[in-house]
Amino acid sequence: MKVRTKLIGRIVLLAFSALIMLYLIIGYYYSKGFPCCTWVNGVYCTGKSVATVNSELCKKFKYDGIEIKDATGATLFISAEDIDFEVDYTDALNEFISSQSALSWGIYIFKGLTGSVEPVFSSDKEKLASKLSDWEIFVPKENLEVAILKTDKGYELKNDLISVPNQEKILEAVSHATLNAAEEIDLSSEDFKDCYEAVTPTPEQQEIIDLYAKIQPVINCGITYELGTRKIALKDGTGTSFLLTYEEFRSSSDEEYDYDNPGKGRYLAGVSEVNISTGAVRNLEGFVVTQNGDPLISESRMYDFFYKLAKDSDTATALERYKNGEDVEILVSKSRTGNPRIFDYTNEYEHLKKVFSSGSDKVTEEVRQLSDPDKVDCFNAKNDLGGTYVEVDISRQHLYYYTNGEIAMETDIVTGDMHKGHGTPSGFFHIYDKQKEKILHGDDYDTLVHFWMRLNNNGIGIHDAYWKHEFGGDIYMYNGSHGCVNCPPDVAEWLWNNVKSKTPVIVYYR
Repeated sequence: MKVRTKLIGRIVLLAFSALIMLYLIIGYYYSKGFPCCTWVNGVYCTGKSVATVNSELCKKFKYDGIEIKDATGATLFISAEDIDFEVDYTDALNEFISSQSALSWGIYIFKGLTGSVEPVFSSDKEKLASKLSDWEIFVPKENLEVAILKTDKGYELKNDLISVPNQEKILEAVSHATLNAAEEIDLSSEDFKDCYEAVTPTPEQQEIIDLYAKIQPVINCGITYELGTRKIALKDGTGTSFLLTYEEFRSSSDEEYDYDNPGKGRYLAGVSEVNISTGAVRNLEGFVVTQNGDPLISESRMYDFFYKLAKDSDTATALERYKNGEDVEILVSKSRTGNPRIFDYTNEYEHLKKVFSSGSDKVTEEVRQLSDPDKVDCFNAKNDLGGTYVEVDISRQHLYYYTNGEIAMETDIVTGDMHKGHGTPSGFFHIYDKQKEKILHGDDYDTLVHFWMRLNNNGIGIHDAYWKHEFGGDIYMYNGSHGCVNCPPDVAEWLWNNVKSKTPVIVYYR
């Protein structure tokens, strides 16, 4: 029995020793490669050589190339094949193997071994440089351009010298990106600002740059004129029109205006107002400039701008356009002096001259209110006047009553006495407080009228004037009313019977 027990013990010991020996032999085998049940980057590696696994991993890696975006927005794509781009995991795989314990293969049978490795990238830098050199963004310095270009709203400076791409630095940046398998690189990023540099301009180029700086306060003048609901910004192209090209200057003496334009033949140059001849100027980038390089600003064009703006806002003109079917905004000066102007265009002309000749290189920001609500009534004719309204043309001493856009009645009138300072106030009103047998009170009168139609709270209205025997003409200049609109008695009666309260009334001078 004892002999048998010893025999079994020896057999077990021998078998256990054999198993240990076998485990060590297998461990030694795996020490030369990947342990069993090993996965690296999704590839099964057990029993395979480093070269085989490297080949499989390289096939899995996808890299088509890199897209390069320039600061100007230009792009260039360079394929991986163009630069002999290669991927290699060999060193990373060998390091992975050496970091594992060969005797742990038994554990891996049950739980497996997974790992992740990073490859090494390489490419041919000379081929990369060759591809980059063909990119159109790299322009020889002698071909870099400085010019002033005409646009829809003015002028802009094309200056190729400000940010010139440095080919060597861009090559280094792109090379570094490809060695990290980057699929794109944006050179406009702050990280790559060193890839661009400024080039010193030639004296001729610097003169163009200086000229553009001098026209900036004109083409980008921040003055905005408000006229009714309209906003006219000089920087939207109007300021640009004041600058003269060389060809325009040569023919500027032939400018014709149907009115007296005080700016004709006069120009602003720098801080001076000049009357200059052709021999004293030269052509620079198509502009006419003085020998000092100061551009000429046409005073006649400036004056014409304000003159036409005032003419287009004329009350009588706008009212006529409305009658012809246009949807217009009408401006009426609130005046008792007979001045129909919505704004003083001569004053605005002088103000702008001071701005442009101030010598400041800063862009002026200012809002100029041309139609002061305290001095000008502004309304949309279609919405506020409609088809039924009363029109009082003071300058022609005539009153019209329209219904549905047609004249229902018209008459000569007598308005406020201009000589005595009692001019009828112009503006936009409504009829209200219609009365019969109304006594009008003033400093030196108490007068009964039979038909009264009030226009404002200052005692101005339309009424009959039975004491007058003549109407129209220039009577109002020397024998007018105290400010009311005087009508023949029969006309006043007819109007009183037909016009309704709140009917719009436009009163204006020409």
